[in-house]
Amino acid sequence: MNGWEMTLLGKRLEAAGYLTRRFSYPSVHRSLADNTNLLHQFLDEIDDTEIHFVAHSLGGLLVRNLINTYPHDVQGRVVTLGTPHQGSQVARIMRRSWIVSRLLGKGLASLLTNIPLSQRFSEFNSPEIGSIAGNKPLGMGMLLASMAKPHDGAVQLTETKFDQMTDYRVVATNHMGLLFSRSVAAEVIQFLRTGYFLPETA
Repeated sequence: MNGWEMTLLGKRLEAAGYLTRRFSYPSVHRSLADNTNLLHQFLDEIDDTEIHFVAHSLGGLLVRNLINTYPHDVQGRVVTLGTPHQGSQVARIMRRSWIVSRLLGKGLASLLTNIPLSQRFSEFNSPEIGSIAGNKPLGMGMLLASMAKPHDGAVQLTETKFDQMTDYRVVATNHMGLLFSRSVAAEVIQFLRTGYFLPETA
C-alpha cells in the first residue's frame, strides 16, 4: 500500500487538529512480519510519546501484529477500517487462483487467518481499538467469491469484529468508500479523542 489512498482522511484528521503521517508498505513483495518491522522502524523516527493509528483493511492486521511484536510502539488509540480481523473469506477463495495469488503476493497470506492478541495484550499494554465496517455491498470481492450479507463488497461484517475491540461501528459505505466517507472521518476523530465512537441515533 502506498499510503496515498489515506490522503483525504488524513486532511480531515489534520483539520481536527491531528498531525498525520502516512506509512507505505510493500504488501505484495513482503510478508506481514517484514512489514511489521518496517513499521517499527518508521515509528522510531517519530519523536512523540503518543501515536494513534488509523488503518484500512490489511493495514489493521499490520497494526495488530505490531501490538504483538512491538507492544511498546502502540501508546495511542487504534481505529481499523474494513479490516478482516477474523480472516477473509474472499482471500481464501482468491488463494485458489494462481494468477490472483501471484498478483497479491505475500499480502494474501495475511488475510487468511485471525491474528490473536492474547499473548501480549495485557492490562499493562491494552490499546483501545475501534473497528469500523461498511455495509454497502459493492466491490470486486463479489465477483470473486460468494459473500454472506451484510458485507462491504470485499469483507463480511462478521469478519470485522474481534473480542478485544473497544467499540464497533457500521457505516453505510463500501470497502473503499470507508476512506472517503465524512461519517467515517467523524467516527475516527471521535474515537481518537474519547476511545468510543459517536452515540448511535435511533
